Amino acid sequence: MEGRSTTTSAAESPEIQYHPPNPPNQIFILSGQSNMAGRGGVVKDHHQNRWVWDKIVPSECSPDSSILRLRADLRWEEAREPLHADIDTGKVCGVGPGMAFANAVRKRSDSDSDVIGLVPCAVGGTAIKEWERGSRLYETMVKRAEESRRYGGEIKAMLWYQGESDVSDIHDAESYGRNMTRLVKNLRHDLNLPSLPIIQVAITSGGGYIDKVREAQLGLKLSNVVCVDAKGLQLKPDNLHLTTEAQVQLGLSLAQAYLSNFC
Repeated sequence: MEGRSTTTSAAESPEIQYHPPNPPNQIFILSGQSNMAGRGGVVKDHHQNRWVWDKIVPSECSPDSSILRLRADLRWEEAREPLHADIDTGKVCGVGPGMAFANAVRKRSDSDSDVIGLVPCAVGGTAIKEWERGSRLYETMVKRAEESRRYGGEIKAMLWYQGESDVSDIHDAESYGRNMTRLVKNLRHDLNLPSLPIIQVAITSGGGYIDKVREAQLGLKLSNVVCVDAKGLQLKPDNLHLTTEAQVQLGLSLAQAYLSNFC
């Protein structure tokens, strides 16, 4: 067409121009709501009347050149806290369980060439019904998961921490198990991974009908689905979100669950 340039820039066609120098071969989806997205170290700055991250990174969450994360623009970069900063954009993100998990798994690797890829998808304040097939959150998660294996990597598991938004209503709490079962089956079908390991977290906060949600999480009877119980982990003063130290403990527990059950 007259007047239109035929030159294509890298920004316009990242799928043609971009290729990560060392793409991951072991990929993990991180999904759910705020405690997966990470609120560890997020504090109130009373002088400016806003929430900020204290930028304290425990040694267990240190960056490593062999641990990558998939950015919001679907490009790989070296992973570092906060993993969900450009994903859960409605809130301030801090330390979550992802980096502690990845470092623990990486240390147990038999090969120096293994590269771990983390795919952050969690969004704070979301109920499980917002993750139904066809929803924006679900379809974005599937799209990111598909993109993550473009360069030949294998999706090893999904880590799921969600449920605090389903404890207030009795119907939501009682239907949690059915909704979670449907989510697992849909995700496995849509990714063509019928045996995809799922490591879910049994929530430890939220009040209301929390016992019913926990019962569903701890009692889910699906193959290759295991549950890590967050009960007893330290909460921040809001009695909802895990502290930085608790997130590290959770990440290590998730890694142990993965290594014990799926490796």
